[in-house]
Amino acid sequence: MPLRLEPDSPLPFYYQIREQLRQQIMSGKLVTGDVLPSEAQICAETGISRMTARQALAQLANEGLVTRQRGRGTFVCAPKATLDSSQFPLQGYTELLGKIGMQAGAKVLAQVVEPATEAVAGQLKIARGEPVVRIARQRLMRDEVMSLETSFYLNSRVPGLVDFDLSDQSIYRLIEERYGLSPSYATDTVELSVAGPYEARELKVGEGVPLVLVTRLSFLADNTPLEFTQAIHRGDRFRSIVFRSRQQLR
Repeated sequence: MPLRLEPDSPLPFYYQIREQLRQQIMSGKLVTGDVLPSEAQICAETGISRMTARQALAQLANEGLVTRQRGRGTFVCAPKATLDSSQFPLQGYTELLGKIGMQAGAKVLAQVVEPATEAVAGQLKIARGEPVVRIARQRLMRDEVMSLETSFYLNSRVPGLVDFDLSDQSIYRLIEERYGLSPSYATDTVELSVAGPYEARELKVGEGVPLVLVTRLSFLADNTPLEFTQAIHRGDRFRSIVFRSRQQLR
């Protein structure tokens, strides 16, 4: 589909190009893996400058719609994982992605028993220095790194958890089957963040890229904290739908 510019429009040229390419992606005319026109092709077709064409493609990349590969071109990305909190009960990453038909995986970065820091002890309502299991994992979707997740559990409540192979496994499911413990409810705190050197390296993104930080504290039915988790999600690969009812506000 040819790209067209409206010289009399108040919209900048890069914006017009970006929106036309975005519509082709969202409508399905361009699908996962398709190659977009190069900067040179866009310039030749529309007469805009190379810098303007680069700006349009860069913004699509920042939104997670395309990926730019040096020397190869710009390709349409797979659709973002959409997590609709109105449809699913309290579940872990593996179970959530399974519900929307996506294969989840995990790579363990750390799995140790260590003394609880003051911050962790405060969240789990235990004494500082009590042994906790710390599990740090890269969370994957279709073998692509999507999130960094660090979870803490009181070691005496889940003895031996540190010895399990937690690659590509739901910890929630394991804890329920092995220890008979199941989170009854949880509070999630969502904040915006940016990638520092560590996050950029582990998530394979550039420093300064927007991230979503989700802090979860899950509880047993008797209000005992079971799990304290901090998950850092790539902002370009996730989106979340939250249901709100006017009735809930009354």
